[in-house]
Amino acid sequence: MNKSIVSGLLLIVILLLMWGCDNPADVNKNLAILNGQVINSETLDPVVNAVVVVLEYPEISTFTDASGFFGLEIEVQEAVEIQLRAFKESFISDTLLVLATPGRTISDISMALEPTASTPITSGEAASIILYGVNPNSIGVRESGSPEVAELAFQVQDSSGIPVDLQHSVDVDFILGSNPGEGVFISPTSTTTGAAGLAKTSLFSGTKSGVVQMIAEVSIGTQTLRSMPVAVAIHGGLPDSVHFSLAVEKLNFPGYNIYGLIDRITAYVGDKYGNPVKPETAVYFTTTGGLIEGSAFTDLLGQASVSLVSAAPKPIHPTYGAGFATITGRTADENQNEIEALAIVLFSGVPQISVNPTVIDVPNGGSQYFAYRISDQNDNPLAGGTSISVSVESGNVEAVGNTDLTLPDTQSPAWTFFGFSLIDSEPDTSQVNQVSVKIRTAGPNGNLEYSFGGIAH
Repeated sequence: MNKSIVSGLLLIVILLLMWGCDNPADVNKNLAILNGQVINSETLDPVVNAVVVVLEYPEISTFTDASGFFGLEIEVQEAVEIQLRAFKESFISDTLLVLATPGRTISDISMALEPTASTPITSGEAASIILYGVNPNSIGVRESGSPEVAELAFQVQDSSGIPVDLQHSVDVDFILGSNPGEGVFISPTSTTTGAAGLAKTSLFSGTKSGVVQMIAEVSIGTQTLRSMPVAVAIHGGLPDSVHFSLAVEKLNFPGYNIYGLIDRITAYVGDKYGNPVKPETAVYFTTTGGLIEGSAFTDLLGQASVSLVSAAPKPIHPTYGAGFATITGRTADENQNEIEALAIVLFSGVPQISVNPTVIDVPNGGSQYFAYRISDQNDNPLAGGTSISVSVESGNVEAVGNTDLTLPDTQSPAWTFFGFSLIDSEPDTSQVNQVSVKIRTAGPNGNLEYSFGGIAH
C-alpha cells in the first residue's frame, strides 16, 4: 500500500479518537469534593477506619484515616443535596445532609458517632468532696404542712474530678453546723460511698425556723477532706392567731379631704412557735375607709404589705367617730380556720383653729392665759409633721408656753389642745398699748392662720 495512503488513514483514526473523548477540563468542572472528619461523640476523639458512603451513590465510599479525616469526589451536573453516612462497629451510625456543588470543595464536614457502650472509667483515691444535690432546698418546721425532711447528697472525687468507684469507696461523716436547734437532726451521721462516689443523708427539721449548715468529712490517714458548708433553710409553719398582727406606716395621714394619698399597711404573721410563717402565705385585707390592695404574700420575715389609698368612702368608726378607719387582715391557721388582725388609721382633714378668750387684756405687770385648739373638722389631730406657732405681731407683751411645736404621728385628741400666756414685758409702764397675736399651723393637711387682738396695760 502506498505510504501516503497509510499515513492519511492513521491521521483520520487519531482525529476520530480525539473527537470521541471528553474534555478533561469539563470533568473537573463538574467535580464536587467533600472533606470532613468523623469523631467520637462522647470523647471527641477521631474515629479511625470508619466507613463514609454516599447513600445516593453507594459505589462512592471511603475510610477515615488515623486522624478521622475523609475525602470524597462526586461528579454532578448541578448543585444537589446528598446524604453522607458514617458507620463503624460498636458505634451508632450518623447521617448528614450535604449540598454537593459542581466545582466546589467543602472542607468543614463533621460527623459524630455515638459509642454503643461506654468504657468504664477507673477512679483514683479520694481527693475532694463536693455537694451533689439538695432536695428540697428548703423545708418547714414540724407540723407546718411543708416538707420536713431534706435529702443531701455529697460526691467524693479523685484528683482528676472522677467520682470514686467501689474499689476506692470511703466513709463519709456528716456534721451538723450552725442551726436553730429545737429538735433539728441528721440521719445517718455516717455512710459509705456508692458506685458513683455518692454519700447521702437526711436533715430533719425541728420546731424553730432558721438556717442549718451541713458539712461532710472524709478521713484518709492523717488527712481530712471537708466539703464547703451547705445551707438549708427551715421556714416557719402556718399562721397562728396569737402571732398575727397589723401595723401601719402612718397612724394619721391627711386623707379625709385629700384623695390619692398612700399609707402602707403591714401584716406580721408567725406560726405557733413564734417563727415567721413559710414564705408566700396569703393575707387578705379590707378597709372601712378609702381603698386597699386586696391581698399580699409573706416574705422570709413573715411580712406582707399593701397600700391603703385615701378615697371614698370617708370612714366613720362606731366608737372613735368620723375619720377613723378599721383595717382588717385575714388568713387561715393550721386548722383552716380564719383568723384576723385589726389596725386603726386616722384620715385627718383640713385645719381648724379656735382660741379662748378671743380678746386680749393683759394687766399691768401681769399675764393672761389663752387656751387654743388646733384640729381638723372632726376634732381629730392633724397629721405628723404639722408645725404650730404663736407669735406676737405687735404690743409690749411676750408669749410663753406652747408657742413653737411640731406634731408627732398621733391619733390622740390630747394633741389638739394647747395653751400660752401673754406676759407684760414692760411692767414699769402703765401705758395702754394695742396687742396683736397670730397663731399659725402648716403641714400635710394644709396651712391656716388665726389672728386676734386687744390691749396690754
